[in-house]
Amino acid sequence: MATLQDVAIGLDLGGTKILAALISRDGETIREIESETSKQSKEDVSMSILNTINRLLENDKVDRNRIKGIGIASAGIIDSKKNIIKFANNLGLENFPIGSLLEQHYHLPVKLCNDANAAAIAEWIWGAGRGKENLIYITVSTGIGAGIISNGSLVTGIHDSAGEFGHTSIMHQGVLCKCGNRGCLERYASGTAIVNTASQRLLAGEKSALQKLLNEGLEITNQQIAIAAEEGDVFSINLLKEVGGFLGTGVNNLIHLFNTEVIVFGGGVMNMSPFILPSIKEAVRGYGIFHMAKDVAIEMTTLGKKGGVMGASGLFFTNEATEEELALSHVK
Repeated sequence: MATLQDVAIGLDLGGTKILAALISRDGETIREIESETSKQSKEDVSMSILNTINRLLENDKVDRNRIKGIGIASAGIIDSKKNIIKFANNLGLENFPIGSLLEQHYHLPVKLCNDANAAAIAEWIWGAGRGKENLIYITVSTGIGAGIISNGSLVTGIHDSAGEFGHTSIMHQGVLCKCGNRGCLERYASGTAIVNTASQRLLAGEKSALQKLLNEGLEITNQQIAIAAEEGDVFSINLLKEVGGFLGTGVNNLIHLFNTEVIVFGGGVMNMSPFILPSIKEAVRGYGIFHMAKDVAIEMTTLGKKGGVMGASGLFFTNEATEEELALSHVK
């Protein structure tokens, strides 16, 4: 059991929900609160955040003097040095000074990071990458992103924008992406892409159990594709295998660039991992440079949806974790 001094508040700021938790140094969730995100204005978002944290702290067992700080995981473009969310479309925020807002209300240190980076930190300290100096966390959901730990340090880039894995190109003459690039991985392997591809192919006449949904005027979802695959629908199974191949191509690029030890997958699309993960591994083993790819562990997240909020609190534990966990990992 961690001591009372070894706790931090983690905040996972999403477009529909805010998850706040008090997390101990050993990864124990002491208390957790979830609320809806009100995003009519900056003021509404501010109140949603403050109310959520206030509810988290409404407990006699919580001693504010023993909380190390507040860590925030947010989607969008951020400035971690100034603790500003520069732009988050899903929240309707631009130049939002979340750091100063929380510092003024709670008189605690505040740290801000990208949500994929937060999940990478959580896996590094407590999850599938525990004790490793090199790991990459990949989230496959509506979009695709990555958090990269290289030689025991989080890779952020000069504008906190490193890890835009979904906008690396796997087909240089491929589909035009909203970002301006062509052939972005996100256009072939994200949750949005899977649904779009399935719909287009069914409308073109390919056969599937999903066809009845279109005939009834219903929209196809990833959940329905997953169910169809589980029931043996060849169309859905092949589609998800193809997605795994695309992701594997992208993963090879990451392995060749970062020479990592562990690739950890999370995100809603990876709920279909029984059909996707084998194809990822096949692509990596089949097309990666053998001596770089052969020893890379490709794993599913062990932390699930709590990775973001745990990693946000973990921003206050990374130095401690690096010293302790890496020392353990080097014991022969």
